[in-house]
Amino acid sequence: MSSSSDVVVLGAGVVGLSVARRLAATGARVTVLDAVDPGGRGSRAAAGVAIPSVRLYDDPAMLAFSRAGRATLAEDLASLPEGPLLRRGQGILRIAADAKGRDALAERATRHPDELGTWVDAARLVELEPALEGTPLLGAFETAHGHMVDTEGYVNALLGAAMRAGVRVRLGESARSVEETAEGVSLRTDRETLRADQLIVSAGPWSSTFPGLPPLPLKPVRGQMLVVHQPGMSLTRVISGPTYLAPWRAGEIVVGATEEEVGFVENVTPAGLLHLSATVAKLAPRLREARFVRAWAGLRAVTPDGRPYIGRYPGTRRTFVATGLGGQGILTGAHAATVLAELVTGGRAELAAPFEPGR
Repeated sequence: MSSSSDVVVLGAGVVGLSVARRLAATGARVTVLDAVDPGGRGSRAAAGVAIPSVRLYDDPAMLAFSRAGRATLAEDLASLPEGPLLRRGQGILRIAADAKGRDALAERATRHPDELGTWVDAARLVELEPALEGTPLLGAFETAHGHMVDTEGYVNALLGAAMRAGVRVRLGESARSVEETAEGVSLRTDRETLRADQLIVSAGPWSSTFPGLPPLPLKPVRGQMLVVHQPGMSLTRVISGPTYLAPWRAGEIVVGATEEEVGFVENVTPAGLLHLSATVAKLAPRLREARFVRAWAGLRAVTPDGRPYIGRYPGTRRTFVATGLGGQGILTGAHAATVLAELVTGGRAELAAPFEPGR
């Protein structure tokens, strides 16, 4: 048994669903496959912190990419019927424990003061976020440019939008092998053989695991997160440092995330929980007796130089890839999809030049 499409997309996360609905809007017949049901394993596991990492300040291309991602995400949330319900909180407090940390942040952001914001001392910090009372922090840089996204709701909304656009979504179906031919791309799945003119690989850290495609220098990095709740105590902003605290559902607070190179291992560990619990105890002493709600882990896709892969899959003619967004996947996923859709349809290749997979 076999069927055909113009484009097959591997991965039903933010990138895969976003590029699928953009291509479907041009009239393309698009099929999305994901090995798990409900799909979007990596995207759904993300906490949803939609703020650019300070690490990006050192890379102008990545900072520009994150800014474009912020704008595209805002457009996405505005266009989805569920969009207004998918945002949590507003603003960022980039914390500093001491003067050395404050000065290091300020120096790193010398060329981008608008990204860092305005310095507030510890007293003002507690006024802004009473949950931080008793914190040993010196203060923080405050900006309104950031929020949380309900990742589960976002992926579900994108799934609905893609299906309304005519995308065929097949969840719980794996691509067992990929073969390029003179006529197109042939994919053998658990159920049948699919044929397409073009293939897009957007399966997060699993993007380099499909038989028939050359391996990419891509590694999974595990992030563990936990959620706590204390009645009458919540956050309205993302408290951003080496780890973060941020507003979650129904007044809860999410704490994350670890960065662990452990392969494709997604389980929560005592060591990870200890690290996150220590973050709560140190930054927000009033939350030391908060009720533990849940913990989970997810995998990010990370490249050697920290820039994503967006473009033609190396060693192929009809296959494209968008992966390696690291901890910026929710912030930049929709924009990565926009760039890739441009490439697939023969549009502006210069947008993807800094992220060429063959670099």
